[in-house]
Amino acid sequence: MERSLAPSPIALRPHPAAGHGLPRRGRLAARGLLAALPLLLAACTEELVCTADQAVCDGRCASLRSDPANCGECGRACGAGQSCQAGLCCAGGQCPPAVYAACFNNATVQGATADLQAVGAPVEVESGPISLAWDGATLWVANSISNTLDGLAATPAGLAPVGPLPSVAVPPSGPFNDLELVAAWQGLLYVSNAAVNSVVVVDPARVGTAASPIVGEIPLGAGAFPQGMAFAGGKGYVALNGTDRIAVLDLAARTVAKSIDLSGLAVPWGGRAMPSRLLVHGSRLYAALWNLDASWSPAGPGLLAVIDTSSDSLVPGVNPVVLATGSGAQPECLDPAGLALHGSTIYVTCGFFPYASPVVTGAAIVPVDVSGTSPRVLAPLVLDGATPGAGTAPGAITFCGDVAFAGDRASGKVLRYDPAQGAVTGQAELCVPRAGGSGYVADVACGR
Repeated sequence: MERSLAPSPIALRPHPAAGHGLPRRGRLAARGLLAALPLLLAACTEELVCTADQAVCDGRCASLRSDPANCGECGRACGAGQSCQAGLCCAGGQCPPAVYAACFNNATVQGATADLQAVGAPVEVESGPISLAWDGATLWVANSISNTLDGLAATPAGLAPVGPLPSVAVPPSGPFNDLELVAAWQGLLYVSNAAVNSVVVVDPARVGTAASPIVGEIPLGAGAFPQGMAFAGGKGYVALNGTDRIAVLDLAARTVAKSIDLSGLAVPWGGRAMPSRLLVHGSRLYAALWNLDASWSPAGPGLLAVIDTSSDSLVPGVNPVVLATGSGAQPECLDPAGLALHGSTIYVTCGFFPYASPVVTGAAIVPVDVSGTSPRVLAPLVLDGATPGAGTAPGAITFCGDVAFAGDRASGKVLRYDPAQGAVTGQAELCVPRAGGSGYVADVACGR
């Protein structure tokens, strides 16, 4: 189990009678005017030039960071009395949660503002909340230890259970349980069940009815240890951490259609690929690879695999992407744990620490430009020394507007990361450790 988811021009049409009933000279002039209209319109369109921090929304320049009518993206309007700050809707000093943290060690979900101030009391869930996924207005929580799913509804007062908990009990439930991730896709929930090496399919519409919400299960093979998932059209992708492969699922047939072998990507370092988190962007799938040796220690730098989703095969000439610039004695990124997309850049979180030691090495947030044919690793934010966020091992990461939030695997902290500054701009302990215990932020999700 990992401890380490242009404005359209206005159409100007001549009147139906345009050019008729005019002298020939007038008709020619009218024709000349009509012929010149495309050029005039193009000139008008070119006059709308926005600054670098603005976007064109409905024919005007808007700041997605501060415009309450276009907060975070064009057309996303904040509610009455709310303002837009850093791409997130806020209501004066009483901000609704901008982000939620899954607190694995104390079995709660905690909401916080964009400034990482806790909002309300922690919401109690089942044992070992490890993954969060929104389906409409319901935040689904996968609980690793209890092998359950809990549904939490977003209300004006905060999160509240949709009914008695657990919402869904995932069989089998016994001495060894290990749900790893829940993902929502086209009205269904897909759950990585590492205890029995399968993906469980859940219909949330059946929760609370007489019908069983579990509508299918896809076996992945012995030793698969499924982790992250991603989707593209009618296909699902599952990271098989235990067998160094990615399973390609036929979602309609609920079968494994293909298996992509990643084992050779870590061979130069003498390690194992061990894929964990997946992300689809355009026609490519990106997979974070732990690259660990037989003792579960880093064999080398963190890696990224790049797969063509049309052929479901490794993209030639670019694999693996090494998540290090090579400027230091130690790789900047070890044990990559989270992926998040912002624009055409993927941000990878890294950090390794043995369970018996609080010392974190190779901790960083690494941007990877995927706008071109070959991904480019940009300057990483190394989290050591006096850097804000030092001593953390960021894992799950998500973008809420223009700001990213990352959960720390080594403590109960959540980090706020600004990609424009390339810096951690805030951190807070949202998952308060219980007495004598530790904190582990297993996942983060944006508020609704």
